Formats: sequence, C-alpha cells, structure tokens
Amino acid sequence: MFVNPPMFYAPHTFWFWDDTIRDAHFTATMAEEMMKQGLNPGYAHPRGSMDRLNPAFSSLPYKQYLEKPWFSSFGNAMQAAKNKGFTLGYCDEYDWPSGQAAGRVLAQHPELEAKYLDWKRYKVMGKSTVSYDSTDFAVAGKMAGNVIDASSLRIIGEGNHFKWTAPPGEWVVYTYTKRFHPGIDGGKVNYLDPRLMEVFIPLVHAQYAKHFANDMGKTIPGVFVDNEGDYGWRMAWSEYLAQRYKEMKNQDIRLWLPLLTEKDNNGLFAKARCDWFDVVSDVYNKCYFEPLVNWLKQYNMYYISNLWEESLLLQTAAMGDFMRVTRTVTMPGTDCLLMRSQDVHDFKEVQTVAELEDRPFMSEIMGVAGWEQTPAMMKMTINSITSFGINHVVPHGINVNRKIEQDPYPPDWFTENPYWPYLHNWTDFSRRAAFVNRQSKLVADVLLVNPLESIWANAEGFFTHEESFSLLEGKEIWDTLSLEINQVYSDAMRELNKNNIDFLIADKYYLDKGKTETINSGVKITINDHNFSAIVLPPACVISHAVSGKILEFAKKGGVVLLLGTTPDGSPEKGMKDALIISQMNTLKRLPNVIDLSGDKDRLGKMVTALNEKIRPQIRLENSGRLYTAHRTISNNHFYWLANNSDTLRNFSAWFRDGDGTAQIWNCETGERKPVAYVKEKGYNKVSMSLQPYEGYWLVFEPGTSDMDPLVQHESDLKEIQLDDKWTISYPGKDTVYKTTATSFTLADNGLSEDLMLLAYNDSKWKYTSFMTAQKRNGDGQKDEIKDNDTTGYRYWRVNIPVGAKRVVIPDNMIGTTVWMDGVKTDVAAASIDLPADARLLSFARSVKSEQTLTAPLKFIVGSKTNCTLQSWYAYGLQQYSGYIDYEVPVVLEDVSNRTSIDLGDVKYMAEVFVNNKPVGNRLWAPFVFDISGYLQKGENKIRIRVGNLMVNEMWMKADLGKLRTWGWVGVPDFSKYDAGLLGPVKLIQAK
Repeated sequence: MFVNPPMFYAPHTFWFWDDTIRDAHFTATMAEEMMKQGLNPGYAHPRGSMDRLNPAFSSLPYKQYLEKPWFSSFGNAMQAAKNKGFTLGYCDEYDWPSGQAAGRVLAQHPELEAKYLDWKRYKVMGKSTVSYDSTDFAVAGKMAGNVIDASSLRIIGEGNHFKWTAPPGEWVVYTYTKRFHPGIDGGKVNYLDPRLMEVFIPLVHAQYAKHFANDMGKTIPGVFVDNEGDYGWRMAWSEYLAQRYKEMKNQDIRLWLPLLTEKDNNGLFAKARCDWFDVVSDVYNKCYFEPLVNWLKQYNMYYISNLWEESLLLQTAAMGDFMRVTRTVTMPGTDCLLMRSQDVHDFKEVQTVAELEDRPFMSEIMGVAGWEQTPAMMKMTINSITSFGINHVVPHGINVNRKIEQDPYPPDWFTENPYWPYLHNWTDFSRRAAFVNRQSKLVADVLLVNPLESIWANAEGFFTHEESFSLLEGKEIWDTLSLEINQVYSDAMRELNKNNIDFLIADKYYLDKGKTETINSGVKITINDHNFSAIVLPPACVISHAVSGKILEFAKKGGVVLLLGTTPDGSPEKGMKDALIISQMNTLKRLPNVIDLSGDKDRLGKMVTALNEKIRPQIRLENSGRLYTAHRTISNNHFYWLANNSDTLRNFSAWFRDGDGTAQIWNCETGERKPVAYVKEKGYNKVSMSLQPYEGYWLVFEPGTSDMDPLVQHESDLKEIQLDDKWTISYPGKDTVYKTTATSFTLADNGLSEDLMLLAYNDSKWKYTSFMTAQKRNGDGQKDEIKDNDTTGYRYWRVNIPVGAKRVVIPDNMIGTTVWMDGVKTDVAAASIDLPADARLLSFARSVKSEQTLTAPLKFIVGSKTNCTLQSWYAYGLQQYSGYIDYEVPVVLEDVSNRTSIDLGDVKYMAEVFVNNKPVGNRLWAPFVFDISGYLQKGENKIRIRVGNLMVNEMWMKADLGKLRTWGWVGVPDFSKYDAGLLGPVKLIQAK
C-alpha cells in the first residue's frame, strides 16, 4: 500500500468558511479542486473576518451558521468528498475557542458564563474588627514573620456582608469575589461547569448528527476542535470545582487559596498550588473534553486537539496539565505556526501521548507563514514533522472568501498560487510519509522527565499579576527558577533531536506506569511496550513520591540517569522540604550510573556525550550536516527516516544499529522502492548515502531476506549538452503585467537631473519604492538630501520594462508629462505608448513640492520575446508579477537511443517540462531533474520549461494599491529575496 496509500493519509485542509453563503454549491466546487491535487477538503471552520464590524472584510453571518445555508453548503461539499473517496470533517465553533456555539450558549444560559475569583489582600492587627461587603467569602491567616502560618488559615465569613474580629497577632485577610472574565483565549463560557457540554453538544454536534447521521464516522471522520486551552482566567472558579476539590483533596478549596498568592512558613504553598492545578486540570477534563470525546465516540468519530504546547508556563496558565488533557482526546495534535516545524520542542509531549497510546497524531502546519511561503518551506515542513511522528497533516489554510488579499492570517493555499497545479507532488509525498508513520512504532532510547509540578509550585506570579496574554511566559510573571526549568527542559529536547537521539516525555502518569526490567542484558524502563535505556531529569524543585521512587529504582538496578540541574526537595504530596524526596535525591546522586551535570556550563553538550557513551546510538552519521531522523518499526522491519532540509546535496556515511535483511530506500515522492547495499561494521549496518536538497525518504531493513553484497557503483560515461542558446520567453495565459513600484531616489536640487534617467546610470543602491504614494526612502550608502520640511527637489523612478512588453498603458495624470524611454526624453501625448522590442527602461521624475504620484499602475501589454538569455525575473522587469513564464528552445539530437535527462539547474520556485508539446513532469523543489528519454525524437526537439514564482510578488503590488489587509505575523517582506526564474545552467545529460 506504500505506493498508493488510502487518501485519508493525505493532508486535510484547514478550510475557513469566512464569507456569506450565496451559492450552496460553491464549496463543493472548491472541494473538487482540492481533491484534484490529492488534498482532502479537511475541516470546515466557520469564521469571521477577525474584524466583524468592518464591512470591508467578509465574514460568515451568524444567522447562517448552524442553519439551513450552512448545512446545505456543508452537505454539498461533503457529498463531493464522498463521491471521490475523500473526507470532510468540521470545526465545532465559529472562530474560537470551542464551546460557545457562536454565542448561543450564553444567550440561552447566561448562568454558564466564565467566572474567576477576584481577590484582595488586607493587613489586620489583632483584636481589631473588620467588616466586608460585596464579597463571596474571606480567608484569614496569621503572619509568621514575612510569611503566612499555614496552620492558622481559616474561613472567616461568606456572603455579602460579614464582620470578623482578629485574634492577637498580625493577620492577613483575603476576600474573594466571583466575577465574570473571559479566559486567556477569550472563552466567555465556564469550562469548569459540567452543564456546559449538556448545552453545547445539542446546539452544535447533535445538529450534524441530525443532518448527516449516516456519514458520521465515515465521510465525516472527526472534528477539529479549535480550543487551544482556556480553563478560565487566573483563579478560575465554578461550584463544581469546589465540589471536586473536596472529593479529591478532602479539604475545602477555599482554605488554601491564600497559598496560591503567597508562601507560608512550612512550604505547604507548593502542595496547595499543585493541588489546585491538579483539580482544575481534572475538572477541565471532565467538564469539557471527556463529554465531547465520548459523544463523538458514539459515532466512531475522532476529536482533534491543538492545545498550546509552546511552554510549561503557558500550559500551566491555559490547561493546567497539558499531557493529561491531551491523553483524553482521540487524535492529539499540535498547532505548528510559521516554520516552527523545524523545532522539535512543540511536538514531543504530544508525540509521547500518540506513541504510548497508539493514536493518530495531527499537526496544523504553517499558519501565518506569510505570502512569501515557498514550496521548499512546505517540503521542509513535511520532512521535519515526519521525523516527529506526524501522520495527519492539516495545512493552514484555504479561505472561502476568494478576495485573498483580505486574508487576516496569510497565506491562502488555493488556486491563485502558482504552485497549485503541482501541489499533488507535495500531497503525495505527505500521504506516503504519513502512512508509514501511522503503521509503525517509534524506537526511542531516552525518557525526558516533564517537570510540570515545579512550575505549578512556583505559579505565584500567575495569580498575582493582571497579566496580558503576551506576558504569560515572561519574567514579569515567573520566577527565575521556573524560567530556568522551562528553558533547560526545552533546550534538552532540541539538543537531543539535533544529535539524532530520539526520546519521549515522561510525566507523572507515564512514570507511574513504568516497569524497570532487564531486556537483552540491559536495564530498561518499559511503558506501554516502549523500552527506554536512560532517564534525563531537568532542573526541578518538586517531584512526586511515585516518580522519585521510580527513577531511584531504575538507577539502583543499573539504569542510566542524567541530572541537568537542581534536584527537587519538595513534592506535591507534602510541599517543600520533603524529607523523603531529599533522601531519595541524595541517594540517587551517589549511584555510579547517575551522571550529575548540574554544575557544568555545557550540561547539554555533556548530556549528548554521556548518552552516546552509555547507550549504543541508533543512528551515527558522518559528513551529513543537520538531518531530521527517526527510527521506527513495523513488526521486525526497521524504518529509518532521513531528511535533508538544506539546499545542498549531502553525501555521507550512516551507521544503523538495528535491522537485518535487505535494505531499501522507500521514496515518498514516487512510491518507488530501491535496494541499497550495506556492510556490517562493529554491530552496525553501514550505508553510503546521498540526500538531494530537501529530500527525505525511508531507509528500510526487511528481515527474512538475504543480506546484500556491497554494491560497487560504476559511474556511467555521461555526455552533457549545455542549452546555452537563446530562449524564447512567453507568458502562458496572461498578456498583462502591472507595476506600482520601481527603484527610486530623492534628490534635493531645484533642477531636474536628467543623468539619473539615462540607461547607463547605475541605480543598484536605489530602493524599490511605490510610485502610487510619495515616499522618501533611499538605498544604503546614498544620502537622502531632502529633509521632512523641504519642498524642493525631485523624486526619480526607474522602471525596468517587463520582458516581451509591446505597449505600456499609463495613468491619466501622466498624459502631458515627460518620461525617458531607455534614456531618451519622450513627451507623453496619449494614454498608451508603443514600445520597441528591446525596450528596457522607463524613467520619470516628480517634483517633491507637487506631491503628485500616479493614479493607477503602469500596465504593460506583453507577448513573447525571442533570443533571451537566462536571467532573474527582476532583471526581466517582473518584480510584481505572480504566475508563470515559459522558456522554449529547440535542440537537435542525432541519437536518442540512450537514457537522457534534463537538469534545469537553479530554479525559483517550481518547474514543469514539456518535450515536443508533451508534458514530462513537474517539481516543486530541487533537484529539478527530469527523465525525458521517452519523449525525444531524432532531429529537432522542442524543449519547453514552465517556471512559476510566489504570490508575495503580486501582493507587493496590492499593498502599494492599499488593497492588502496585512502581511501577517512575518511583517513586510524583504522583496529583494523573492526574485525568481530559470537561472540554470540547463543541460541535457545523456548516457553514452
């Protein structure tokens, strides 16, 4: 099935339905187009414009959501997917976070609004009487020096009005008032209330079942739940939370609330905070996640999560226990924005759940990557996330609103992109890579301990600061130790990954399940049939008794343990200064196979060295550069993923610890399997390997077959034919090129300098500047001689004329002015100017005083041009053009009997090859090499190469025109980086 896996393993679009539904069949038409490229229509997400009050931007009307227009449109798109064997799921909320039903929940049940405890702290001297109004309850505690005596904490009153007389001594009183406040992600409902899902599920999910019951769990396979974590605001509250706390901790939740915001004399604050987050996590899970997951299971449907995984700090603030909540869902996932796919950090905790629970693993990829997103970036993303175990890819995204310049979170992946007709290359590669990942099991040697409880124990700043979302991970809220714990934990992941040491994450739940045993003469800790040879403990201040005991047991039996920092001296069970934990940690440090790197400045580097010395590496590489790797098994077959995310060819040697029988490369681009030779060397399989730029594949060892003899590769005699003739260039499907920008300079001089208009003038230091708006911006190294208050001088623009331009249509306010054509002064008498075949430069100037700019873009009418040399598109005058250029050249061949390929050399950004008017193939990333043997004929052959670029160039023009809503999170691009073209050298390679 590797050649053609089920389409379910192909990527699933994050599909934003962000426009008024006018035609119930429009989305079905879009789905058809997606499926042509091997892309599942994915998940329909009802959305607003992110600025609903601005009529300039479209939104799905609230009145259409969950009503006839919505279900008719969804049903038509779903039926289109069903007819082709694809799938279409849905997102269960308008915008996010899920659980609100586009405001319907609170409209019908205002009692379900989100609540938190607004607290205030008062100092009270003994024997004085205080009274409190408009509060729900109050807790008092006696001060012991500068901290609270925890044993003195008492509830002193509740209700709207009460009095209290303080006993002798110095006291503090905390008052707590229940108030409404949206959660950190804007959720207005109370996710800690068990009644929430009793309202939400009938309003949303039951409506899908009403309309599409027969397709639930089939064509509608599951739900993408866009709730990234939002249990509430700071000290979130519900009456059920108090009830559940009593059940779990056998104590009134109110009693220890002051210990969330300040420390006590006996270190019980650590226990109090761990207890609070433990119960909040449990309640959040029970009230929100579990009911929804269980309801979907009735229909054999999965629940996709994409919770905030960015840091332990954010996890604490949004979910409490990230891994616990993730274990509840049936398809754990990550929200992989921008190019975060290149960083292992955001994947490993979720991958752990997916691997140990044997569940599919989703990643929403490349959100807000910007209009400058390239096919190479898309390939790099699949290469890396495959190494992290992803088997369900959700590209972000495609919009129903086809005015894509309005996209609030660019890019949009649909038909306007030049790469679209070739996207099947990417989806097929993704499908095969994902298929293998889902059928296989990760081999990881190392367990990295998750130190979440230490963050909980130090969460005082989280409760005491009126934080904004942007500060939730910063030093304004978190203490130095918490920041260090999070940083070392995160950096350890990155260092292990960079050095090809695979690992999973062990939280309390998984370490509790761990069993230490001897396997193949080595000490392992086994969790759910996964065996680990080493445990790495980051800095921590709190660790549970069970986890501490499990690590100590493993070490005593000979297991390798590495300590990366401060060892814990507290526990969730007892608080700080826990005698049991202190004793166990002291014992642990004395064991010979425990490596304490806490005082080493290069502790992460030494961690890698120690692990490679203590455990036989799974993969060893020589001269490979940075590769993304993974080791997985299917039965007794060993699969090694190897991916090169650089633009450089890698020839290297590799040694693989496990595997026997025949070795094959499984090519995810083509589905082909090719045997490769290896030799046994000191217990390893040594293979000489090569990875092209951006290439990734599986190297598979299949037992039960004979070992192959070392392969001796003979270099065939090759003949190269350089195609350095002049090319004919044309614009397939277009006859117009618009420009709103040119190189520009401003000079404070009362007289016009015609020298700046000449063809020979060197404008290499001038900056691109729009001539649609007056600006004063010059190139590096050139002084702008106009100051803000100057009213003299001129602005100069030099427009390089697009290749093949035959005529230029100019704005009305240019008629009657003067321009320079290739340095020749020309009076503009009409709205268009015919251009000579070799026209290269149109120059003009405007007085600074006039502040006059052009009222419309320059419109160039273009056609084909012969005898062109290969140059960049910017040199061709195509700075703001997005689309394709065809390059055509005749080649005379006397002998076509031998294998012949064409190597296009350097291409930006995609290419399709035609020989004698027959399509040969297309590629979205290097190497741009095509086998054309079966297409050649003796004598003259017509070679045609179609090259496409990116949407960023056209969006540059839309920005100049004021039509682009936003460049997105990446900001305004550096346009000098987005030149394109067939740069070559182009050559035919024939075997003699």
